[in-house]
This record gives sequence, structure tokens and C-alpha cells, in this order.
Amino acid sequence: MFGMRAFYRGPVIFAILPEKRALDTPRSIGYKLATTARKREGEKWELFELRDPEAMNDALAVLDKAYRRSRFILSS
Repeated sequence: MFGMRAFYRGPVIFAILPEKRALDTPRSIGYKLATTARKREGEKWELFELRDPEAMNDALAVLDKAYRRSRFILSS
């Protein structure tokens, strides 16, 4: 996680944003979606690329979804 800014809900990490290093592209953010069936973090990081300023609302929606789903892990 060196060069990344991690975001947690309690002990659960749900998002990473580039700080000094890029993920796939310099405009990508990473997130994990927990599932109710597994009650744990997603298997791998999903990436969302901000191609233009209008994508910011979509990025915030994805991060909100990841944050809300992280409660499934906390309740197990």
C-alpha cells in the first residue's frame, strides 16, 4: 500500500486512492465490495478510472457503495 491513501470503516479497508503512486492509471481509484454471502472483503481490488470531471459523481457513488457494504464484514 506504499504510495496509496487507504480508507477504512472500522478495521475494514474499502478504498484506496493514489497519493504518490498510480494504480492502473494515474486517474484510477481502487475499491472492494463486500458481499452478504461471504461476509468478507471482496477477493481483489476493483478499479474505477476518472476519465473526465463528470465522472466524479460516479466515483463518489462507487465509494459510497463500497463503504456501505463494508458493514457486512463488521456485523459477522
